[in-house]
Amino acid sequence: MLDEDVAGFIGGKVLMIAATRDERLKAHVGRGCGARFDEAAGDVVLLASSTQWPAFAHYAEPGAPIAATFVDPESYRAYQVKGRINRVAPSSPAECTRARDYINTMLARMAELGVSRLQLSSVFADDTLITIRFWPADLYLQTPGPGAGSPIRSGERR
Repeated sequence: MLDEDVAGFIGGKVLMIAATRDERLKAHVGRGCGARFDEAAGDVVLLASSTQWPAFAHYAEPGAPIAATFVDPESYRAYQVKGRINRVAPSSPAECTRARDYINTMLARMAELGVSRLQLSSVFADDTLITIRFWPADLYLQTPGPGAGSPIRSGERR
């Protein structure tokens, strides 16, 4: 389980990048376009474009490992969450709306920080969305500084 602070953080106005891996352990990266913590299920729910990130999506399958990093673009506060994928499915209409809202919010936030829509044109996509659910087995602090990479919580699902 994630505590309330981290759960709120990953569902907030943060940038997100995740990685799956192939049979040779090569990482395949994709950017998330919305995430949340489902407290009832205990899962992280990550939305991503399978069109923009085809290799990432291809290797996102139940039982496969996943690592997702969430970063506040202003403070660089960051967490990495690792786990095993429980479920992958096409995103529902409500999840697609959530992704569009996330993208619009992040475009506005990044503009406030001096990053233009043009600069972000290859970062955010909400086409052919998939929803990846995974249980957060390991949590790491990734904020730059002496504590970066420190485990906050580690453990398998019981």
